[in-house]
Amino acid sequence: MKQNHSKPEPDNLESRELLPIGEVSLLTGVNAVTLRAWQRRFGLVIPARTPKGHRLYTPENIQQIHEINAWLAKGVAISKVKPLLMSSALVTEVDCTPLQESDLWLEQITALNSALFELDQHKLHQILDEALGLYPFQLVKQQLLLAWITQLTPLLEPRLDAELLLAWLESELASRTGGRASFAGQASLAQIGLVQLPSTLGQKTAEQFSGHSSMFNSSMTNRLYSLVLRLELAELRVSVVNLGVLDTDSLGLINNRLKVDALLLLPEANHPASKQTELQSVLEQMAQACYLIGPFAPTLTALSGFMAPELSELIGQLTAAKEQQKKRQRNQKNSTAELVQGEQVYER
Repeated sequence: MKQNHSKPEPDNLESRELLPIGEVSLLTGVNAVTLRAWQRRFGLVIPARTPKGHRLYTPENIQQIHEINAWLAKGVAISKVKPLLMSSALVTEVDCTPLQESDLWLEQITALNSALFELDQHKLHQILDEALGLYPFQLVKQQLLLAWITQLTPLLEPRLDAELLLAWLESELASRTGGRASFAGQASLAQIGLVQLPSTLGQKTAEQFSGHSSMFNSSMTNRLYSLVLRLELAELRVSVVNLGVLDTDSLGLINNRLKVDALLLLPEANHPASKQTELQSVLEQMAQACYLIGPFAPTLTALSGFMAPELSELIGQLTAAKEQQKKRQRNQKNSTAELVQGEQVYER
């Protein structure tokens, strides 16, 4: 059965619930840039337009976005989605596409490795721009970014230039997140401090890790994961204060000094019970909300109460709390003004 995905007629829009592109992005998890790319390049999700040209999305549009997300999650390439939306009879194409899409992600990972090892700035950003422009961030995160860093650690470990490559990659991805500081003219929703917690062996350079391969892997994995984390926070319109590697004692020195909405802590492996107890004592005294995140966070079992929820959920909680605080401040200011005004009237 064919579905009607044509552009809605203006005469039929007045009585319908229409949403602007920003609200649709929050509702579906597909950012505005990607929605525009789907429409422009593949003729997908055609919205209505206001007289001034702003996009307005109908319930049918939103349902179509959910359907597209479902196909993408199954491994279908975005370029092959439109025929599947138009007909449910293409079983053969559906069956063969996931393998093709899996190959696509593997090709992208290989290309990213090549760009990194060659220090090819243009190639690196071209691959990331293409992926982040055409696919929802969470899909890119799972299928490309996390898959890439998982296989990258053992590739970097034996290389003499591992530290050089990591530093270059950190610089390039930091330039991407730094370039989004204005969030397309929108204010940031929150500000997060990002801290990497070293293992009990302490902070070491790549040369010092000789004979401690597992510790080197832990540190490198965390550094790579922090890059993905910063990209995700930028996607969520969160500005980041990157504090690098701090031990437990140094972490305590942040208290009541750094004005951020929360701290995200990325622990490395090998935190024995005594160190977890020490860390818990510091976290309980922090003025900022502190959350453990990353691949090794679940190993700190004594600190389960500090585990971070999904980032989108966390940022939603922080944003709601800030709005409530602003509301209380406005009410307090208004109450003070009314009190002063009342006193002035009484004096007259």
